[in-house]
Amino acid sequence: MRQIAYLRPEQIIEEMKRCTLAYLPIGPLEWHGPHLPLGVDPFNAQNAALQSAELTSGLVFPTLYWGTERERQPDMLDWLGLNLEDYIVGMDFPANSLPSLYCSEEVFALVMREQLRLVAKMGFRLIVMITGHAATNQIEVLERLAAEFNGYKIARVIVALPFVTNSSGVMEVGHASRIETSVMQALHPETVRLDMLPPLPDPLRNADWAVIDYKTFLGEPTPERVIHEHDDPRRASAEQGRLTIDHAVEQIVARVKSELERLSDYSP
Repeated sequence: MRQIAYLRPEQIIEEMKRCTLAYLPIGPLEWHGPHLPLGVDPFNAQNAALQSAELTSGLVFPTLYWGTERERQPDMLDWLGLNLEDYIVGMDFPANSLPSLYCSEEVFALVMREQLRLVAKMGFRLIVMITGHAATNQIEVLERLAAEFNGYKIARVIVALPFVTNSSGVMEVGHASRIETSVMQALHPETVRLDMLPPLPDPLRNADWAVIDYKTFLGEPTPERVIHEHDDPRRASAEQGRLTIDHAVEQIVARVKSELERLSDYSP
């Protein structure tokens, strides 16, 4: 059992004698199209934390259902096929039936700083924050907090994502598109309803579904502002999801093992 909430004090102490490593999965409840649950990001982060802990002897703290987003800039609104005059935060497009549960960036930073303080207070020397939400400002907040804790040597803190980067260093992960849909088919297939989307080969307009492929996020939208065929969620598969999960966990574990080797020279 790697989930700290299920362990008694003496079990936690015994585990910490072997390894003072903690995993902290994070992600908001967020719109992921009509075909996926709101918990895609925290589910993915939690699974990655649990699998990584099994391979590194760490303990996993309860998942934090928190996340932040910022307003979309005009160039992004154009790529997404949205009205340039609209004020759009994150993935909360006008056509969505429900809002996402984003908190303000300031509140998110305060919550995460306090959580890190509490985990460090227990005596964990390496804290791995795994965020299933890849919003730029969310990652920037977490990296800033990691730098703060590392700088003051309160604990060694790193930020990881449960996604795979390609050989060019690009995460080929859109939003609710093929990869995230595949991951949910692998983790929680009962939550995925592809029949809630139009059937292939009907195009998926970004603005209608808030389902975005990674090339659009990189500034390469289709002329019609529809999802690129190769990243279409209707082409997802549980097999692809399992491969993505396995590769992402491999990357996280390799980094964690490297950090653990450095801890012998780390004196908080």
